[in-house]
Amino acid sequence: MKNSISTLIIIFLSYFVYSQSKTGCQSGNCENGKGVYVFNTGDKYEGEFVNSHLNGFGKYTDANGNVYTGDFKDDKFNGKGMFNRTDGTKYIGEFINGKRNGLGTQWYSETYKEKGKWENDRYIDKVEFEDFIISESYDFCIEFNKILSASVNNFAEIKGITVSEYIADSYLCKIKLKELSTVEINDKEGYSGSYFKGEKVEGIKKFEELNKLILKCVEKSCCTYKNTLVNGVTEKKYEFSPVTYISSCNSKIMTVKIYVICKIQGLESNVILQITNP
Repeated sequence: MKNSISTLIIIFLSYFVYSQSKTGCQSGNCENGKGVYVFNTGDKYEGEFVNSHLNGFGKYTDANGNVYTGDFKDDKFNGKGMFNRTDGTKYIGEFINGKRNGLGTQWYSETYKEKGKWENDRYIDKVEFEDFIISESYDFCIEFNKILSASVNNFAEIKGITVSEYIADSYLCKIKLKELSTVEINDKEGYSGSYFKGEKVEGIKKFEELNKLILKCVEKSCCTYKNTLVNGVTEKKYEFSPVTYISSCNSKIMTVKIYVICKIQGLESNVILQITNP
């Protein structure tokens, strides 16, 4: 009756390349950040990467439709996670190196389960514990609004080390938005980061996707914005212009603008987020 879910995912990730075959890195930062990657097997991973490997929180969907959501380390299920199979069975609990290890609950049906201690995918003994909640602690909008708030002070609180010893006015950002790469803060131009680089048609989709994401985030900020589309041929741009702000907000926020930009060159595109200095 037991249905082993030993997957022991060992994925050899080398260099991610986006191609028209729709495999490889589809969006985001698949090296050190948060992105979406499709394998030539048809498997798909959406989540965090470190050194081009699956590390952090993510969702892995194999070609058969089985889904793991939870913690990864070095391309394997490691930590707390939930594995849902297409046959309706599921396991919620702890994993080590892709196998059920530690405390967890295996559901074989809506009424039958094994809850307790597991070792190398085998149920060992019944143990009572509080059920695990599988969720990602990271929230894009919370981190984005920290950056937006810092803009009123020339981003001083979130400036990291300089991008280069030869460039005096450009800094790395201390706050990391996992969806963005090549992020820097420039004393003249403000904050900028790349959301997507790749094929033009996909880039336009990602341009709209990022705009919707920022729209949700500014609803949680202390300022209301007017969103205007400038629809050019080589550059498409959504401009967020401040309209009003609440009393607890720094009045300088009224001089800060947000831009979602899609730069188009031939068949390639680059989607960028920018936040200006006051």
